Amino acid sequence: WCLWDMLTHPRYGMGKRLGAADVDKWALYVIGQYCDQSVPDGFGGTEPRITCNAYLTTQRKAWDVLSDFCSAMRCMPVWNGQTLTFVQDRPSDKTWTYNRSNVVMPDDGAPFRYSFSALKDRHNAVEVNWIDPNNGWETATELVEDTQAIARYGRNVTKMDAFGCTSRGQAHRAGLWLIKTELLETQTVDFSVGAEGLRHVPGDVIEICDDDYAGI
Repeated sequence: WCLWDMLTHPRYGMGKRLGAADVDKWALYVIGQYCDQSVPDGFGGTEPRITCNAYLTTQRKAWDVLSDFCSAMRCMPVWNGQTLTFVQDRPSDKTWTYNRSNVVMPDDGAPFRYSFSALKDRHNAVEVNWIDPNNGWETATELVEDTQAIARYGRNVTKMDAFGCTSRGQAHRAGLWLIKTELLETQTVDFSVGAEGLRHVPGDVIEICDDDYAGI
């Protein structure tokens, strides 16, 4: 709801350019429900999955601020032609299945084309910068590692800033999300579809049934 306020407030937000009807508040409502769910805090208690405790002190481009808020919620903004909506990386059911019968068949007879991420882009350790309220609101660093991946590939460290994060547990989850995303989402498949592809929006989960890839 911090994002909703920033987008719709006429004085310090974008309310003079975007009205309430131009922002998909129901998408933000579902995102808020996911963020409010209680999860282990890493110290024997529980806390909301994602909270935002940030203050803006300098004038910045609206898109940059919007991107920062979205990064805290693991989502991205999408203009669907009518409203500004948001797609969050959270568990969801598949929306459709694609196989050789419902995709455009190219001349070479291989409708699905695969590519893989580079090994250097698969980080297994991350230094997460967050704001520690127990240390005078100074910046602290939480190191998150995947020891099995380090043993297999060698240490590959990156850094990230957790926007609006004042919880060590949340900072750890942010780092873990980045590591798992890069280690598990290593493959991309390209294919073409007809008019039925119009049913989708960015972020939809689909299933690919490729007989050639499965070795059948």
